[in-house]
This record gives sequence, C-alpha cells and structure tokens, in this order.
Amino acid sequence: MAERQCVVFDLDGTLVASDSFGRLVARVLRRSPARLCLAAVTAPVWLLLGARAATRLQAERIVVWTATVGLDRARFEALLHDFAAEHAGEPGGRRIPLALQRLRQHVEAGDRVVVATACAEPLAREVCHVLGLRGVEVVAGSFTPHRWRLPGAVPTRGEGKLRALRAAGVELPVDHAYSDSVADLPLLLAARTAHLVRPSPRHLPLLLRALGPEVEVLR
Repeated sequence: MAERQCVVFDLDGTLVASDSFGRLVARVLRRSPARLCLAAVTAPVWLLLGARAATRLQAERIVVWTATVGLDRARFEALLHDFAAEHAGEPGGRRIPLALQRLRQHVEAGDRVVVATACAEPLAREVCHVLGLRGVEVVAGSFTPHRWRLPGAVPTRGEGKLRALRAAGVELPVDHAYSDSVADLPLLLAARTAHLVRPSPRHLPLLLRALGPEVEVLR
C-alpha cells in the first residue's frame, strides 16, 4: 500500500485567480460611496505605512477597516458568503480548473491535502466550501473583525506560512507544494516536489532559478 503523502496548495492565484480578500475589500468600497470616501480620507496614513515592510500589515488593517467598520458579525458573514459564491462559484467564478483537478486527484489517492493561504481564514474557508473541497484542511491568516476597531490580523506569508503549517501539525518537508508566486518560495523549497500553477511571466524566471528548470509548470 502506497504511503500517504502530504500535499499543500496555495489558494489565491493557484486554485482561484487573483487575491480573494483584496477583491472582497475592493468590491465593498466600490459599492459604497461613503466607505470609498473614508478610504480616500485615510489614504495618506495607509499609503505611508504601506511603503515600509515593517508597517505594511498596519496599512492593510486600516484599508480593511474602511470597508468593514460598522458591520456586525452577521452582516460581515453574509458579505463573505455572497462574495465567495460569486468569486469561486459556477458559472462565472474565478476557478482554476487544472489545479482543482490535481487537488482532487490527491484527495482521491488518500493524501493529506492542505490549503495554506495568506487569505483571511473566514473567507478562505468560505471559498474552499464553494469550491467543494471536501476532506481538505485549511491553514490561513487569522482575522478577527471588530465592528468599530481595527480588525485583528496575523498573516501567513512567506516563512510565516511555514510556521502556520508547523503549528497545524504539518511536518516539513511536505511531499508536494503547488503555488503560482515567488511569495511562496519558502513553501516550494520546503517540498520534495514543487509545482508551479500559471506563474506570471515576471515571476517565472525567478521561480525557475530558485527551483530548477525541471520543476513542473501547470498552465
């Protein structure tokens, strides 16, 4: 009997196109002139904070606050539900079928499959539910919405994603890792076999240089 393997998939850009949480925030701001005005008024603050890596998370929290301030938990959850249904649903969603097919093959083979993403956990779980990913673990950025205060957030990017995987009981190296981005190089390098999913022309040379030209590229 084949040994059960551990397989990790990124979410944004790998299973669904684009930044899920970023699109959610942009959608909410576009549909509310008052929130869009609030984002514009606070722009000097979050643009300044966003220019430095050390304070970028604070900038992101302010932008998210402009989109969610005043929402109670029920309205926030309804917002996530409606967005995920549109973003990842069929027809018209932003699914990446080739990667989803590969994920389901791993599940059918009995592998341990983990979706590890920087996306906020409540939205990541909702998107995975809409994608129909059964029997899959989700390791995501922690996110705690507050009605009036800045939301709490701990991202899982780069090395932070590896720490979050270890905290979830995933031993490194994993057997397979799938991602599209140089931001996930720590994860891809911590896999016995790395797979690239539709990497951008800008990222591909950097990824090939780090991982070797023999790495599988799914298009």
